[in-house]
Amino acid sequence: MKLLFSLLTLLMLNKECNSQKTADMTSDRKETSKVSEQEIDVRTIWYEAMTRGFYQKITITETKTMVSSDVNQKDVTTYDTKKSDWDALMLLLNELAIEELPKLEAPTSKRFYDGAAIATLAIATPEKEIKSNSFDHGEPPKEIEALVNKMISIKENLEKE
Repeated sequence: MKLLFSLLTLLMLNKECNSQKTADMTSDRKETSKVSEQEIDVRTIWYEAMTRGFYQKITITETKTMVSSDVNQKDVTTYDTKKSDWDALMLLLNELAIEELPKLEAPTSKRFYDGAAIATLAIATPEKEIKSNSFDHGEPPKEIEALVNKMISIKENLEKE
């Protein structure tokens, strides 16, 4: 009798958990579609590339751009972000479905055998952080290529000044 009661309890709990998962997934889909339909409130964008002996991180907010070649972030150079650069990044982001960022596939795989640095792109909103899968530095997925190239050009232009 105890065995039968235990089995019934497990079945009921499993069914309740599955219905909760379904409700959560439906809620997530509704939230995702809301984000796509409105302008995204992006607070920070960062691009990071690393391999043995190489590290680069570019972090851009509306007011500051931080560049580091130190994996421990002890040596960070900070610049003021130009309004035109931030606006250009926001235009590129508004063309991108940022909720799809983690699903993008890298066009090449040189990073698996040290043929290229491992790179990632991340976007922080007030609610969450969305991070891409890794890709080869210099060869991002085409969906984020313009955004990554713009971030790198901002860094290069700031370092020239």
